[in-house]
Amino acid sequence: MARDKVIDSLTAEVQEDSAPATQHDAAEVMDVSLVRDMMMRMQMEAGEQLGAQLAADVEHTREVQEELLFEMLDSNKDTPYGREHGFADIKSVEDFKKLPYTTYDDYAGYIYEVMEHGTRGVVTTEEIVHFNETSGTMGNPKGIPYTKRMAEILMGYSGAFTISMAAKELGGVDALTRGRAFCTMEGHVNTLKSGITFGSLSCKATSDNRQYLSATTTSPDAAVFAKAGTDTRYLHARYAVAEKSITEISCVFITNLLDLMRYVEDRWQMLVHDIETGTIDPSIQLPADVRAQLEGALKSMPERAAELRQIFEGGFDAPVASLMWPQLVLIRSVAGGGFAPYTERLRRFLGDGVHLLYTGYSASEGAFSVPFELDNPSSVFLPRSVYFEFVPVDNPDYDHTLGLEDLEEGKDYEVIITSRSGFYRYKMRDAIHVTGHRGTCPTMEFLYRLDQTVNMKGEKTTEAVLRGVADRVSARMGLDLVDFSVYPDVDVHPPRYEFLYEFYHADHDAIDVDELSRVTDEELRAGNYDVDYMTEDGDFAPASALVLNDETNQLWVDMLVMRGKAPNQIKPVHIIDTEQKRRFFYALVDHDVRA
Repeated sequence: MARDKVIDSLTAEVQEDSAPATQHDAAEVMDVSLVRDMMMRMQMEAGEQLGAQLAADVEHTREVQEELLFEMLDSNKDTPYGREHGFADIKSVEDFKKLPYTTYDDYAGYIYEVMEHGTRGVVTTEEIVHFNETSGTMGNPKGIPYTKRMAEILMGYSGAFTISMAAKELGGVDALTRGRAFCTMEGHVNTLKSGITFGSLSCKATSDNRQYLSATTTSPDAAVFAKAGTDTRYLHARYAVAEKSITEISCVFITNLLDLMRYVEDRWQMLVHDIETGTIDPSIQLPADVRAQLEGALKSMPERAAELRQIFEGGFDAPVASLMWPQLVLIRSVAGGGFAPYTERLRRFLGDGVHLLYTGYSASEGAFSVPFELDNPSSVFLPRSVYFEFVPVDNPDYDHTLGLEDLEEGKDYEVIITSRSGFYRYKMRDAIHVTGHRGTCPTMEFLYRLDQTVNMKGEKTTEAVLRGVADRVSARMGLDLVDFSVYPDVDVHPPRYEFLYEFYHADHDAIDVDELSRVTDEELRAGNYDVDYMTEDGDFAPASALVLNDETNQLWVDMLVMRGKAPNQIKPVHIIDTEQKRRFFYALVDHDVRA
């Protein structure tokens, strides 16, 4: 039986009742378990095959990489881009490396041709099935072409392989399939004139699989495909909190889950009341038709409300997630690299039995690595995903590039890729750290974006250094950091680093902003020797600090969502590098603290 027909038959009874996913009786939960078990076993089988392929590939990394490279060059030698760059004449890796490095701007014209007109075979002969919208770290989202084969690699390894690996470590599929899943992802995808879809890949995956997700996850369609004016944070939280049987949580960035747990901590009384009465609080922003539809399907759940009230009245010092959801065993998310501090902050909500499945290194341009065990932020490169080149981060003018098999444990490298989507010697501007090897293939952790660096006078302060400063400052001040932003203030003389902090449940009247600035300057100078001696020499003024109003960073997310951005694709703003960001964050400085 075809996959969709199987899902149809298994979910018929669940879908018949239009009640939201959080309101199922025992029989319906049993059906959900059946659906999830069926799909999980299909993924387990596919994951086993992918795992066997990867195990063979990592023993022959160089050979697999070169085979992939010449396959792509041969396939694309007759494309306009291939002819212009002489692909047919490339006979060796050394020949290939004579091609120049590229950036997105080198492909903008080609990509426009495909996006606007659907023209085929411009930079790749593979069928482009989607344009992946970048998360817009630099405030300039772009469309990244995604071929069918690239999508298969991403979904195969990020989905089937990782689930197969996780299920084995958890003792079998039953640990994941006996209840529901909670997924914070949203599914807004646009269709271009060419007929090709455009949006984040996570949104497309959510949209394409909504039938299955509707039957097995908690959030209603009103949250997943939200109309303008919908408070999706409330909907995700309300429906998830009401459901006791959650076994797994999936989110793109771990910040999505941390924000939700803090929302529950701050608003649990309202959530419990709504669950008890089967209502939606009048203060929640919802379109009238959405509110009517949801309230018409909701049921009062006094027993669940009483259970939750007892949990929350005990406070949030204990890990409430394991009390709310006693079957929760797994969280899948981008949680390493720059997101590691948020992961640590989330741990106070989690119990010891909840495992983290890190997603590996992936970007808008593709899936580049895959985790090989739970609770380990390291991942192994995928030799069949793209052709990799590297240069040392500490020597960007290195006279040649290194291959996967050349990387050394303990060192940091910039990533350059050649992909099936038509990018050749494309500089990702990502820095990774090599943690070890599996066979001949390195394992790694993502570090930071190279273009997310403050460099006013050649000091090159990376985002990772800035994160470390903010974390150490908040610890020394005894404050719970929500997030931070840094503005390189060149409008004063000498220029200075200005940190804007948002703290969680802080008494603003008690914050000594002068001491906050002093500690910030001290930690910044300790984190970057160049900043230290330049400040000593008078090239920099001492760093300063400001305090943001509560919910500032959430308001930034809300603003972007109102402009059509998917919340699961919005990253924290750590470097204020546009006028839009500067105006927004400075408008929300708590001036009473500043004074």
